[in-house]
Amino acid sequence: VNQALSEALAPHGFHFAPDPSSQQACTVGGNFAENAGGPHCLKYGMTLPHILGAEVVLPNGEMIQIGGKVLGGTGYDLLGLLVGSEGTLGIVTALTVRLTPLPEAIQTFLASFSSVIEASDTVSAIIASGIVPAALEMLDKLTLEAVEAFIQAGYPKEAEAVLLIEVDGPAMQLDEEAVLIREICQEHSALELREAADPEQRKKLWQGRKSAFGAFGRISHDFLVMDGVVPRSKLSIIMRTV
Repeated sequence: VNQALSEALAPHGFHFAPDPSSQQACTVGGNFAENAGGPHCLKYGMTLPHILGAEVVLPNGEMIQIGGKVLGGTGYDLLGLLVGSEGTLGIVTALTVRLTPLPEAIQTFLASFSSVIEASDTVSAIIASGIVPAALEMLDKLTLEAVEAFIQAGYPKEAEAVLLIEVDGPAMQLDEEAVLIREICQEHSALELREAADPEQRKKLWQGRKSAFGAFGRISHDFLVMDGVVPRSKLSIIMRTV
């Protein structure tokens, strides 16, 4: 299971970077099949860059080994073909994964706004500033209300939208980025900017985001999820028409 792998690696200073919302239950093999991402794919990428090799059973029953611990030669990128193929090309039975060192420091912020547009403009401004957040997620009013009714994550009830902003890396670098993030949020009329004071607060903030789908399940039997692809610089323009 995805989260169990990272928990086992943590004492050794590593983790498996892909972190889907279902990471408490999803398997690494499932991540391979879906090329899963998660909130932190903004910095760390989807599953594919974190797969070194795989043992796969083909539809004819043949077992093949692709990739490995060392850089392979020229030829077709079979890993790139199979990751994300959802089991249609073969069934993965073993994986060699790339581990990522745990960051020296993490800072997590919750910024609240009076409109989705202000939050969207803030996203574009943060990216344009040169900061590469580990994660940058937006929740709108409906999502906030559903999540608060479900697990009481501590999101502000008066906000029309919030951003979860997380940066990680060397502590000195994060202090500089935190100052810039505060300035950008203030420039875009943030109602509040709150920093998680400890790992427990950080966990609670992310628990709310990752529980969003389950929270909507309490409201309706049907919940359609669509993934839109929008240039980050154009995000606020698109959100004005949604």
